[in-house]
Amino acid sequence: MKKVLSLAAAGLLAAGAAQAGSLTVANSDIVLYGGVSASYDWQDNDLAALSNANDKFRVSTFAIGLMKKAGANSPIGFNAAFASFQVPTVLASPDVVNDTDPGTPGNQTALSYGATTDFKPWLAYVTIAPVEGLSVDAGLLWSKYGEAPLTILNPHYARGALFVLFNPVLFAGARVNYDAGIAKVYAGYNQGGGLFQSNVKDAVEAGAMADLGMAKAGIHIYDEAAGRNIYTLCAKTDLEMATVGIQLSYLKEDDALQDNTTDDDMYGVALKISPKLANNMSVPIRIEYVNTDAKDDDTIWTFTITPTYRPTANTFVRVEAAYTTADAKMFVDVDDPTSTKDNRTTLAFEAGFLF
Repeated sequence: MKKVLSLAAAGLLAAGAAQAGSLTVANSDIVLYGGVSASYDWQDNDLAALSNANDKFRVSTFAIGLMKKAGANSPIGFNAAFASFQVPTVLASPDVVNDTDPGTPGNQTALSYGATTDFKPWLAYVTIAPVEGLSVDAGLLWSKYGEAPLTILNPHYARGALFVLFNPVLFAGARVNYDAGIAKVYAGYNQGGGLFQSNVKDAVEAGAMADLGMAKAGIHIYDEAAGRNIYTLCAKTDLEMATVGIQLSYLKEDDALQDNTTDDDMYGVALKISPKLANNMSVPIRIEYVNTDAKDDDTIWTFTITPTYRPTANTFVRVEAAYTTADAKMFVDVDDPTSTKDNRTTLAFEAGFLF
């Protein structure tokens, strides 16, 4: 999905804006970007029992943003995006993600920043670039690795298990970026308050990304005070028949989070394969394995396949099938909440327009 990935780089991930429209405001060129998508999804089981049907039509994404890049002639820039979006995952439906305590409607205990369906800033920061190659971002930031929260910015409709378990996703803070030529490095500080960051008061991040010729690779560290320490290695390479990517993540808990019922660490690996087909067709595949922090070494496997067709450069239509299985019976039967299952199947359709 070249247009989808270019939007991720151009707009919401703030790397460039070649395909977005431009506005002239007060003698400044400002880039306008965004996207809209609608979807239908079905599931047999969910992570929690909610009084919802097992299938639902959704406005999966509505996002609109403005960006002004910082450069030599304008050392101060910004990037801000308002959005309302769903977060389907291989572990839980968007309804569970936005209501982690079914007994208390509207309680987003895992989503410190609030429900993702609230239309508000989900990316907003100012960039200061005092010299060539050096910049400082301050505001509401996204993590530098892993899948993005919005469905339209990813090759799959549902976010993977590693997105849920090993990615802080979003937080308010500051980050220093430096392009050293052979590698791009960054370091940052935040005070939590984002997705999947309950009770985080202080956290630091650091990482480096480089093009090694045969592959592009990155290493990322995210460390919460009295919380989680997450270490991630990502790599991507173009082979003759397919593009292949891998993510390895390891999480270790600080003493404040440890107890006698769980181990203090967990790890996961994701393999992503996208066969090279016609320019307007793609069939991305994602396979994940996670060893959780349960004492009995519970494991999770996920498989996702998403055939995608792009009628034009800025539109897409896709269908998706995802299957998740776990050692423990962690899922609830949608039709019978008293019955627990060790697997979950989801089917989805999504159509989107990007600008």
